[in-house]
Amino acid sequence: MNAPDAERPEKVGEGYEAEILAWGEGRVLRLFREGLERGVEAEHIAIDAAIAAGIPAPRMGEPLNAYGRAGDLFERIDGENLLDRVGRLPWTMPREAWETGRLHARLHAIPAPAGLAPLHEHVRERLTQVETPPPLRPAVERALAELPAGDRLCHGDFHPGNILRERGGRRVVIDWGLASAGPIEGDVARTLSLILLGEPINPQPALRVFTRFFRPLAAALYLRGYRSLRALDEARLWRWTAVRACDHLIDPDPSPKDEVEPFARKAFARSRRASRQR
Repeated sequence: MNAPDAERPEKVGEGYEAEILAWGEGRVLRLFREGLERGVEAEHIAIDAAIAAGIPAPRMGEPLNAYGRAGDLFERIDGENLLDRVGRLPWTMPREAWETGRLHARLHAIPAPAGLAPLHEHVRERLTQVETPPPLRPAVERALAELPAGDRLCHGDFHPGNILRERGGRRVVIDWGLASAGPIEGDVARTLSLILLGEPINPQPALRVFTRFFRPLAAALYLRGYRSLRALDEARLWRWTAVRACDHLIDPDPSPKDEVEPFARKAFARSRRASRQR
């Protein structure tokens, strides 16, 4: 479906992959940035499964090309993403980190629906697109080969910027395009690496301070919230975290790429300590 030429609508949000434009009553258009277009079949499957299980998510509409770019329509969610909320109200960070963990644990109670690719397959594909530091690559490839598969619905990019908080407090999970079937530790590891390594786009001054000095606290509170509902295998979690850190070598974010290797090595060391303590 093609949109008619018209005055460009109001931008109501943006991420690394796309801009979000207001599109009539109760809808938004996600307009992919050039070169970052992707299929939406997995997203449809994952969102339908999440909504059926009680996880709030925006309903998807049809694909739509506009302004020379690919996009698709979604139900409009009137809410603020949690990164912006914490930047505006820094004292809410502990509560939001805790609630983010609990929401992620609730998501992982859902069996992966048919039609989603395995998480291992998705991670292997991403690793082919990056130049993993040579000293690190064998350990990452070995870990990925040895880590067991799983059967849970994995969001693939679960972080505070992809959670909208409505005025009444309901939290809605958006951006399901990297959804897969896999082990919970692999999905939690992606979130941890984003909290501990990622940099938001154009952060507010307070959020810039938080991302620099309060990352470990936010990560710890997120994990505590998650574990209040669901157990994690500590050794697998940190081994997966070393693997998922390599995502930052491909993600188009401003996070320093030279931090990836030392971060991954520390995660591998933490995994080994957890294995010895079993």
